[in-house]
Amino acid sequence: MDDTLAHPWRTEMTVFARAFSGAFLFGIPLLFTMEMWWIGAYAEPWKLVLLLGLTLVANLGLTYFSGFRPGHGWGQAVEQTIEAVSVGVVASAVVLIVLNRISVADPLDSILGKIIVQSVPLSIGASLSSVVFSPGKDRQGDDGPDADYHPWKALFNDLGATAIGGVFLGVSIAPTDEIVMLAAGMSWLHKAALVALSLLIGYGVVFVSGFDRTSMKVDNPGPFQRPLTETTAAYVVSLLVAALSLYLFDRIDFTEPFHSVMSQVIVLALPTTVGGAAGRIAV
Repeated sequence: MDDTLAHPWRTEMTVFARAFSGAFLFGIPLLFTMEMWWIGAYAEPWKLVLLLGLTLVANLGLTYFSGFRPGHGWGQAVEQTIEAVSVGVVASAVVLIVLNRISVADPLDSILGKIIVQSVPLSIGASLSSVVFSPGKDRQGDDGPDADYHPWKALFNDLGATAIGGVFLGVSIAPTDEIVMLAAGMSWLHKAALVALSLLIGYGVVFVSGFDRTSMKVDNPGPFQRPLTETTAAYVVSLLVAALSLYLFDRIDFTEPFHSVMSQVIVLALPTTVGGAAGRIAV
């Protein structure tokens, strides 16, 4: 029986995990850009409506030629366009809430404006997810997940790829004032939610999205090649990359209070986690 028919909910979960993964990989830097927050807060409504319309048109073209679901045709393209924009809206809303950029106390037009503006790059990332990272690539090589498999070698490969990917995104965001601004404006509840969101995204990109089909199929994985332990270890590396990036750009000083330093590290760890996850499935 076709696996799609046998496990429809699992297939849907994989499809949307792939779309959200592509959205975060493509759009996370702009979620940390204050100009994007301001545009969303102060743009005129008709401009936001026009922007949303252009986003639908752009995604329609992308989903017709690629898309994150199999199959072609204008009917499927329209359906995927609506789904891609919905993914962008949900993803931007979640991150903006966690970063305390929107709240129930804000004016409704400001909330909608920020979400619409941020949904543009995120929805495009969702539409391009299967093109940027082709599903089915094996991290352990072309001969199968168990070919010449060594747990410690796999561990160092994963952590090295995480560090490289984390640096790639982290160094572009670490020097900005947004990190300090976000860290100062977040409560402990927001920071706890940010840690949870970072872990969830890291897990979803590698283990749920279907980008790497061998990620959970090694017969005898080492202690750090299991989904939860690998995700946790990768997050620790992402925290270290974030701390080092902030320190090298003179954004933190370890003579500062611990909570101040850690707050900024946790904020930057979201993009370094996303970059690290991309590194692990791309290398």
